[in-house]
Formats: sequence, structure tokens, C-alpha cells
Amino acid sequence: MGDHHASEAGPDIRYVVIHVEGQRLPFAVVRLTGAVEEAFTHDLRWEPSDLLSRVPSEPDWRARDADVRHANGLLVEMTKAIRARRHESELTDYTYYASFKQALGVLDLTTVDRLIRRPEGRVEEEYAGHETWEPSDKLRRIDLGHDANEEYVALSLTEAAHVKRLVDAQWDRGCSHHVVLVDGLPVAAVTRVVDNPDGELAELAFTGEPEPQPSRLLAQATREPRMTAVQTSMARVVETMARLTVRWRTAARAQDTAGYAVFHRLTDVLDLDSAYDVVPKLQRRHEFSVPLDSSERDDLAARLRVRAARRAARPVGGHFYFAAFRRLREVANLDNAYSLVRVPADGSERWEMFLREGQWLPTGKPRTLITLPLTGSGLKRVTRRIASTEPRFLEIHDEQGRVAPEASRRPRRAPAGCRPSRWTGGGTNPNG
Repeated sequence: MGDHHASEAGPDIRYVVIHVEGQRLPFAVVRLTGAVEEAFTHDLRWEPSDLLSRVPSEPDWRARDADVRHANGLLVEMTKAIRARRHESELTDYTYYASFKQALGVLDLTTVDRLIRRPEGRVEEEYAGHETWEPSDKLRRIDLGHDANEEYVALSLTEAAHVKRLVDAQWDRGCSHHVVLVDGLPVAAVTRVVDNPDGELAELAFTGEPEPQPSRLLAQATREPRMTAVQTSMARVVETMARLTVRWRTAARAQDTAGYAVFHRLTDVLDLDSAYDVVPKLQRRHEFSVPLDSSERDDLAARLRVRAARRAARPVGGHFYFAAFRRLREVANLDNAYSLVRVPADGSERWEMFLREGQWLPTGKPRTLITLPLTGSGLKRVTRRIASTEPRFLEIHDEQGRVAPEASRRPRRAPAGCRPSRWTGGGTNPNG
């Protein structure tokens, strides 16, 4: 956890922490400014309070003074833990996170630095604007203390959509957008930084390949008679990027097409993970699609299998059960499962791991594992296989379910100025 020391409390400001016996998180952090009392509770906001006057009549409550640094640290801890409890789920397509340059930023979503999603396991993807996502290791770096002053929290789907709009708005405010044509045919979507702190105009050109490249196409278009550069809206640029992606993939996969990802909308092709199906051959109903090589096909098919199982999950005997796998592609065969975990369907978050028939051990939330929800028949199959396997190897997790980290991936950066996040397009998501 980062440095929570924002500023010294004023001489008339006092902090009091209220704990309830048997609970790990504080019940409230109370701030007294003169005679004015406010409390930060599990509702995650400051509100008028009378909690201190109630302490003597509550036998399970304990109140103690805290300095500003300790109080701030508890505010961050409460926010992170309660948001994780509310929004981290093995039953949603993604878990979304906001990261912040300063730990206290978690109290105010308007200060968000990056939007990150985790589709499964340890895979992280950062929203890079223009409907695109790219590999990230930000959550891992914060967990390991490499970005010591930073912090992140889980988001609701509504909050994630809001932050996504903020990122797009930053691109739109700080950049101009252009479509470059040759003989009237679009060949690139170019984003140019309007106000670059480095003092020079910077461009990124997207031609359909997985990554945009530094560009001088706008200047070239003024010299070449066959070229034209048209300034336009970000919405049209995104649509052009999608069409360029389809064109590039069709050409690049012409000799090794192993299947097709199909989408509901044209612009969805910028994010392979937004495909709703993987098919061996296209039908007339498949209006929007891109070809896949065999590796992309297998990864995307596995991810869609996990997603479908999450959406169809139902409790079995009062619990949700999940098979755990070492690699994403292994979910195609339940016999590849190496562990079995469960959690009560009542939302109590008491995770347990299967040891042997009738014996379950407490474990952490599997936030970085690759899991597949199980039906009744699948549960019996996995239970029998694991129970018959000797010896057993157990993974040890802390209370947040962390496991040994994967190798870091070097981030890519677009030019400063309009860049609120890293930018790429049309690339394949890595698998865990």
C-alpha cells in the first residue's frame, strides 16, 4: 500500500477510529473539525455523524485516536476491501479496476489514472481509448510494491463505463483526428497531439496492424497528389480503424485462417475479446467478422467458453463451485482441472478449497486463478478426478488470493498530450 500522507491535519482536526470486536476492517473513521463530526463508513463517503456519542453505549465498539497518516491509510484500506467485496466476482465477464497515481485517489474516481480489466487469471488489459485494450501489468506492479505510491480499486460495470468515457473524452480534447486516403481509399487513421508538452507535434497512425506507429503521414499528404488527409471526429476515426482492422486481418490471415471471430457491431472488431462466437465458416448472418489463426481461435474459444459458463452458473446445494486450471485453453476439458473451490451463494465470501470427500479448507478469493463455474454433472466429474489423484499439491494464497506473479510485460506508450492511456488496436489478448 502506498504513502497515504497527503498533508498534516490542521490543529483543530482530530481523527478517531471505531472498531467493532471481531471485525478486521474499522467500522468507521471519524473526523472532528472543531465541533463538527463526520464519519467515513462502509458506505465509502463522508457524512455527518454522531457515532462518538454512541460509543459508550455500544459494548462491542472500541474508539481510539489516530494521526492523519494512519487515518488516511485506513480510508484506503476500507475502500479497497469493500469495493473488492462488492465488485470482484468469478461470475462476470470481467472485473474492472481503476488505478491512481496517489493512493488517496481511490476516494475520488475523478482522479483515475487508468482503467484496467481482468478477463481471467492473471491477465490484465488496460483501456487505451478508441475502443481498444492492450496488455498491462499495472495491478501486478502495485501488488508487488514496484509502484509504491499508487493504488487501485475494483469498479462496478457502471463506473467502468463512466471511466471509459472519460478516457475517450481526454483523447478527443487533446488530439485532432484524421483519415488519410490514397486515391480515395482510406489507408490510415491518424491521431495528432494538439498540445504536446514536448514542444513538437506528434502523430500516431493506425493502419489495421495490431499496434499504431509514429507517423508523418499528415505532412506527406500535403506533398503527395494521390494522398488526402481529412480531419474528422473520433467516432469516424474509430469506424475507420475497424474497417482497416478487417482489411489487414483478412490479408494477413489469408494463408492460415483457422476460424472466424464474429461480432455484433463493426467497431467491436477492434477488441477481439468482444466477439460473441468463434465459427469455422462464415454464414450470411455473420455481418461483422475477422479471420483468426489457430492460436487466436483456441484462446478466444476458451475465453468464450468461460464467459458462457459464468453467465449460466447456478448454485449447487447452496454454493457456487469452480474448477481451477493452470492455462486458459485447458478449460475445454474438465479433466485438466487441478483444484476445486467453492463459495456460498449467499454472498458471504467464505471461499473453501476441496481437499477430499467431505473436507474443505478455507482459502482466499481466487482473483488471479483461471476458474470455470461448474454444473452438477461437472462438479461430480471434477470431484471424482481430484479425489482420486495422489499426491495433491496445494497453492497457498493470502486473503486476496494472490499467487506467484507472472513475468512483467513492458508497456507501450503513445505520445503525451492527448494520451490518457496506452494505445493499440486490433491485437490479440494474451492468455494466462
